[in-house]
Amino acid sequence: MSACGEDNAYHLLQEARRLLGSSQPGKAASLLERAKALEPRRGSILEALGTAYYNSGRPDRALREFEEALEVDPTNHFARYGLGRCLYRAGELHMAIGQMKLAAVMAPGVELYRETLRRFQRELERKGEAQA
Repeated sequence: MSACGEDNAYHLLQEARRLLGSSQPGKAASLLERAKALEPRRGSILEALGTAYYNSGRPDRALREFEEALEVDPTNHFARYGLGRCLYRAGELHMAIGQMKLAAVMAPGVELYRETLRRFQRELERKGEAQA
């Protein structure tokens, strides 16, 4: 890939992050799809695209992007967090907890991961009590 192509993907990613920050995930997803076409195995693009899809109400597509980001970089704790959120929305609570545990261990300073894990675990306990 030429330096120009990398620059384009980089600039698309930066603009998409700006759009995500201003609550425009649909527009961000469009830019990130273009960036992914230029740099298909760039973890930062895949992670951002997963976030854009998730925030625009497309958790099934987000799940695929987070999984792909983890293929590129299994240590990407935010992609683990995103995957866990997608699994939760899909009703896969046990799998979601597993991903959230990994994210919390990988980045112990991120309170968001620990709080989300606690919330998922409380829900699992409530479901267990309801079934008993």
